[in-house]
Amino acid sequence: MNNFEALVSEIERIGKNKPHVIVGITGFGGSGKSYLSDRLRDYFGIDDNQIVRIDNLYGPNPRGSSIFDQSDWELIESILKASSAGKRLEYQGKDYKGKILYFDEDLPEIVIFEGIRLLQPKFNQYFDISVWIDCPQNFAVERAKARDRLQGEDEETIGRWDTDWGPKDKKYFDIYRPDQLASFIYEDYQ
Repeated sequence: MNNFEALVSEIERIGKNKPHVIVGITGFGGSGKSYLSDRLRDYFGIDDNQIVRIDNLYGPNPRGSSIFDQSDWELIESILKASSAGKRLEYQGKDYKGKILYFDEDLPEIVIFEGIRLLQPKFNQYFDISVWIDCPQNFAVERAKARDRLQGEDEETIGRWDTDWGPKDKKYFDIYRPDQLASFIYEDYQ
């Protein structure tokens, strides 16, 4: 059984006893969080708008110096609470370009939250399974830079992987040890 099959098996096992399974996926920027989420989406037949992508939930100060400034953590926690209570996925966020995004979706059987710095002690209570993508940070950063270049980002933005996002990911990892908080270590990051 490969790592993906093992993860699917664990989600299905948990789902036998619950109407909804809440999955949290995190890893360094560029580690493959969206790729894994998309594979789970396809496997379980989840609509893409039913995946809660942290990159669509930017906070009011995304360029701030704190490791948690990028995302709107109060909003994320309110979505986690509502999902845990079996309520619809109904929220408004904004992406890194400031575009307002509105989501109003039925709660699927498998609820996926994915994004950087997601596994934190205060949020672990909401996840039925929490996943750390065990990808070396230097590999993840290089992959993120290549992805961003393909998407047409300018070199100043790409340089932020070395000066902003990468160092914040490292600091988060060192403080919170998401690899130890996670209930599942996903090693198939390539």
